[in-house]
Amino acid sequence: MKIIGRTTNELLGNIHFWTLFIGVNLTFFPQHFLGLAGNNIIVYLIENFNINWEIFHIFNIITNLIIPLDNLFNNFLSTFFKLSKNKNNNNNKFPFGPHVKPHFLNEPVRLYLNPNLDRNLIGSQNKKRSIIYQWFNLITGKIYIGSAWNGSTRLLSYWTPSVLRKNYPIYNNLNYYGHSNFVLAILEDLGNSGSISKNLIIFREQYYINILFSNYKNKLINLSANAGSTKGYKHKFEFSIKRSGVLNPMYGKIKSQEFINMQIRDKFGAKNQQYGISKTLETIAKLTKLVYVYNYLDMSFIGQFSTVNCSKEFKMGKDTLTKYIISGLPYKGKLFSRNKLH
Repeated sequence: MKIIGRTTNELLGNIHFWTLFIGVNLTFFPQHFLGLAGNNIIVYLIENFNINWEIFHIFNIITNLIIPLDNLFNNFLSTFFKLSKNKNNNNNKFPFGPHVKPHFLNEPVRLYLNPNLDRNLIGSQNKKRSIIYQWFNLITGKIYIGSAWNGSTRLLSYWTPSVLRKNYPIYNNLNYYGHSNFVLAILEDLGNSGSISKNLIIFREQYYINILFSNYKNKLINLSANAGSTKGYKHKFEFSIKRSGVLNPMYGKIKSQEFINMQIRDKFGAKNQQYGISKTLETIAKLTKLVYVYNYLDMSFIGQFSTVNCSKEFKMGKDTLTKYIISGLPYKGKLFSRNKLH
């Protein structure tokens, strides 16, 4: 935990402890007291108990094998669990590094070395604070600069499934490498959200983006060199104005009677184009989004359900089900997938 920032699997930890404990004690505990008595263990047993030394030698070999067999067994199980987890979870393909030394564009005001473990801290310390922040990829060394009017809302959105589905470089990086392979730094805390203007936030973000695009061109994740814009496009002022009256493109235009009839026509019952048409099994299968459910421990197949029936069967909300389908993580010992894994 201290070295790699990750906890050991509980099952593997118990197996490792007990096999190592038993192996060490069976091997060295008897020898300890015989050594204190000044007796050579083989000679002592032969002279005093008339024990065949070959039998003892075999026993000693077996007990000495427990420790290396324990290590071999645990290495095998660790590899199996790691491969199994990576197969079902594409969000963390490099769980243990190798990590590079992080570099920040300013001395961090607050630093979160393991964002996954510090999520609650990130939310509480940045609540209603206007901030400039930096994501640092510990695998590639790449940097992302961002700003937020309300720090907690913006930063916690990086764990929201609907946000992570957006096709932007920062979200693709987080999905591919996993949050555990990033460091989050708060470069500036500008103050309470209500007391800071948006122009000041954009101005300070632009300062760090200029440094990033000038000195770290091969290390940037940001798409745009302009602060406050994801892809560098800025809308005109008129775009933000409410489009009513003369600003509405349809203002003053006369609609034809056919157009009006299309808008107000009755589309229910027999007037619906799909009325009375029965769907084929192939069409129903395409419309139904199936969820395949597995037991996480042994990957045994439990069954397939529609999204609605799956939520009811396992007593979970649709949003929760969607989250665990996307993340590939187990929920109450069950693994949910849109694709067949068996």
